[in-house]
Amino acid sequence: MAKNLSIQVSHHRLSGRKRSSLKFLLGLFIAVAMFFPMYAVIICSVKTNGQVLSDPFGIPQPFDLTAFGLVLGKSGEFWGFLYNSVVIAVSTIIIVDLFSMAAGIALSRIPFKGRPLIYNFFIMGMLFPITVAVLPLYLQLRDLGLLGTQGGVILAEAAFGLPMAIFLFTGFFKDVPRELQDACQIDGGGILTFFFKIVIPISKPVVATVSIITFIQSWNQFLFPLLVLDNSSKFTIPLGIMQFQGQFTTGWNQVMAFITISIIPMAAFYFSAQRYIVAGLTAGAVKG
Repeated sequence: MAKNLSIQVSHHRLSGRKRSSLKFLLGLFIAVAMFFPMYAVIICSVKTNGQVLSDPFGIPQPFDLTAFGLVLGKSGEFWGFLYNSVVIAVSTIIIVDLFSMAAGIALSRIPFKGRPLIYNFFIMGMLFPITVAVLPLYLQLRDLGLLGTQGGVILAEAAFGLPMAIFLFTGFFKDVPRELQDACQIDGGGILTFFFKIVIPISKPVVATVSIITFIQSWNQFLFPLLVLDNSSKFTIPLGIMQFQGQFTTGWNQVMAFITISIIPMAAFYFSAQRYIVAGLTAGAVKG
């Protein structure tokens, strides 16, 4: 009996080790598959163009940083694209955070008729594909006189970022204990006092999560800037890459250097606030 039990325990441990090994191999495969394109871009950016064409994935011999100097110094184009992307991304984040916080506190704390219907209306926005909205959006921006302006891009990106942000903020605000709002009312404070003095100070994880998601979406957004902007002086990084690639189809190391530099701000922003993402997503997705 004891021998059979020992065999079963050993078999169980062996199965556990096999599962752990399979999980490790699966995780390693996914990590390699995800990071290989980034490796290819970075490694090609520190090679000469001849090395890129002859051995695109090998180690550079020697490392050559000439492409970075050409990208950063060439007529200041990159800095203009970078400035435009920062302006659009930061403006979009401010609009999304402010409006989604206001909508979230109203939908979670203020009882009124039709509240579930309005909430579901916002949430349905997450299911609406951007490509379907291209023509109506173009006509609407044209009627508003926003074609060719950065304001048109900011409004379009903010509109498509709001549903997810409202979902996260509403879920988080619902989880704030009711006793805190009651205590605020006993002290003479209204819903605005509760919002500004209690809710906002504890909303840092959700604000960080929404800001990161909005920033990444805005930074990588290609369709809206292409649809709205018609002047290269207002182009963002993705449109700049397209234009740069068109000018230097034979200079692949410069194109890769351009892409590598454009990734740095997004990666820096992500790593500076990524510790809040899990807490913010959990608050919105599970407790909401």
